[in-house]
Amino acid sequence: MTIRYAVLFKVHYWDDFAARRLQHLLRKTAGGDVFVFVDETHGPVPEIPYDRVIRVTERDMTALDTVLYPEGKVFWYNVDYPLYYLYLRDKSYDYYLMSEHDAVFNIDVDKFVDMAHATNVDYVGFPLTKDAWPLLTCEGVYPANFKIENWLSCISLHSRRSVEFLLKRRRELGRRYHASEIKNWPNNEAFLPTEMQNNDFVVRTLGDFGKVDRYSWWPPTHERDLPLHEDQAFLHPVLDERRYVTSCVRESNLISYFSPGSELRKMLRRASSSALPAVLDELTRRIVRQVTPTPLLQSVRRFRARNAGAFRRFLRRMTPAG
Repeated sequence: MTIRYAVLFKVHYWDDFAARRLQHLLRKTAGGDVFVFVDETHGPVPEIPYDRVIRVTERDMTALDTVLYPEGKVFWYNVDYPLYYLYLRDKSYDYYLMSEHDAVFNIDVDKFVDMAHATNVDYVGFPLTKDAWPLLTCEGVYPANFKIENWLSCISLHSRRSVEFLLKRRRELGRRYHASEIKNWPNNEAFLPTEMQNNDFVVRTLGDFGKVDRYSWWPPTHERDLPLHEDQAFLHPVLDERRYVTSCVRESNLISYFSPGSELRKMLRRASSSALPAVLDELTRRIVRQVTPTPLLQSVRRFRARNAGAFRRFLRRMTPAG
């Protein structure tokens, strides 16, 4: 029997970095159908030179008959929604594989899916070792005897029967949520593994299929360092220069940058350009957030989101050529 599987490569922008990551995934995926799933909720994404592109906004998810929460971050909070959207378009696949654009496969994806199928696996994800806020989103949702799980969803593999079940559960919980029978809406990192582990599905971890030493939510791997980590089956997050520097400074103690032996300084040595401007920008951003009233900040963010394209065009016009 030939195993049919689809891959969802999820993006919310398109540039050279996203294109390189797609090409890498295509090289690793000989037998699967790869779809680029584009979130255009906050504005149109440029043309993508590829023949399987799904462009959506949050409003398109009404077809799922579930809960669109939180507004503006539906796909971030519910990374499983693209899974159901593709499933409803085409239920013929045996497996559905989801991948964020900053996740990297160094494993042959055909073999990965074949190995999962050989042992009737329904769900593959990555358990987090520390409790985190997604667990709180399940309060009052599940019976007391359920063990609430917290797994990272940057890469996840799902059998067809598990996708069908998960969508049914999202719809059932959605009806309870709209009827005010439950007050919380489970975040994907808790919802997916909790449902799979407590409902007799066959569950495995990414670590069962290869090394995952560079797979977590943070710290990032510089894209330039990928040749140093070819022994790793799965990596996340992998970022280009600009995004790597931004991630390093936003998730770190910035004052430590001025200490030569600090972890932040070690991480930023991977960046070829000066990281000091990024550090200073982030320091300024944090100070502004501390002294600016929350309603004003929210208004600024909404204005920036609505006018991002016009603002970028203005900057290009004001920037001298060369």
